[in-house]
Amino acid sequence: MILSTALWTTACTDGKDSSATDDSNATDDSNATDDTGTSADCVEEGGACVLTGIYTESMTLTADKAWLLRGGVQIGDGTASPVLTIEAGTTVYGESASTGFLVINRGAQIDARGTATSPVVFTSDQAVGSRGRGQWGGLVLNGRAPINACTDGNPECEAEGEGGTGIYGGSDPADNSGSLSYVRIEYGGIEISPDNEINGLSLQGVGSATSIDHVQIHMNLDDGMEIFGGAVSLSHLVVTGPGDDGIDWDLGWSGNLQFAVVQQHTDAGNNGIEADNNGDDYTAAPNSMPTVSNITLIGSEAVAEDNFSVLLRHGTAGHLYSVLSTDWSVGCLAIRDQETFDHFTTGDLSLMHLKMACDVTFEDDPEETETITEEQVFDGGTGNEAISGSDIAAPTNLTAPDFRLTAGSALLTAGMTPSGSFFESVPYVGAFDDTDNWTEGWTSFASN
Repeated sequence: MILSTALWTTACTDGKDSSATDDSNATDDSNATDDTGTSADCVEEGGACVLTGIYTESMTLTADKAWLLRGGVQIGDGTASPVLTIEAGTTVYGESASTGFLVINRGAQIDARGTATSPVVFTSDQAVGSRGRGQWGGLVLNGRAPINACTDGNPECEAEGEGGTGIYGGSDPADNSGSLSYVRIEYGGIEISPDNEINGLSLQGVGSATSIDHVQIHMNLDDGMEIFGGAVSLSHLVVTGPGDDGIDWDLGWSGNLQFAVVQQHTDAGNNGIEADNNGDDYTAAPNSMPTVSNITLIGSEAVAEDNFSVLLRHGTAGHLYSVLSTDWSVGCLAIRDQETFDHFTTGDLSLMHLKMACDVTFEDDPEETETITEEQVFDGGTGNEAISGSDIAAPTNLTAPDFRLTAGSALLTAGMTPSGSFFESVPYVGAFDDTDNWTEGWTSFASN
């Protein structure tokens, strides 16, 4: 860990870490506080307040201190109901040497609400200029909403998170894991064990009462964001420079997503959207069936393998509206497995007003055995079109991108918004019109 004054912008006072406990001393619901709690005690080391272990009482991380995650820091123990409040403008560092990451366990909540000028930032403990993918873990929310990971169809299905990030799942689709707003998560995705990295943001069985908007995941080694079942809905998501997929869902996710952009860098990456139901049982219930609208997916022609804008497979259902794709090297759209195609017949999977600007529009796999093709379902939708250019202002600028459409673009009026109270009705395709750059002020695109 680097403990320099350049890294820790503010010093913190000494204090006793009275809220950190182990499992044997964890409190139960009767002792957990329902409010935001007092300012977290600060155990000072080299100018940072060190957080470690399990916390079962509500507390606040204040913006006047630098906070360090040492190892797997857990809020709640599965029975207590603490709230972790993080003030606007607060920076939380993940310690590389100890594989720092943060888990909000079932029953606990996070309240991290920054602003467009003072975001909450989770970042690497390495000095500016020496930062990169995989230097710490990430942020994990575990909820009690349904998942389909149990092959016996158990409605109380539970699972263990990747990287030992806790138990998630249950039977409450309206479970509440808290709020994230104007939050930046950068340089995470550290490998816990071979081929076992943590996503930038992992939403594991998270319920619909959780509020998530204006979140950036930048330069993560694994997926930018992965949603494991649940019913959480999100808006205004930015994923830049992911080492794997941009947005990944599986295990029965049934929420909504509107306004999201994925920008792939030239050195690494996989798919823009990778959508699954269950990799072991393609018909597992509840089925993945989100509604997704106003998505901009920007690939890189330099990434040569397994690089699709949208990959639908393993029996996922869902409804995709107003997706704008460009520059994906292998193809824009790939659909795999008969169980996935079957959802087009039942109406549980649909593609509406997708505009795709790739050299290859559809996956061309001679080994496919499905009874229908990507082109047939694409053409059978409404407003879908292969286009020659995306009309995005500066899609491939990695340090100062502009994801807005150019003035006068036909795409400004070529979209369609799904019905429902969650969705804002807008006429354009992709996540931006030609005027409102909602990424300004709170995002960062620095490579290191």
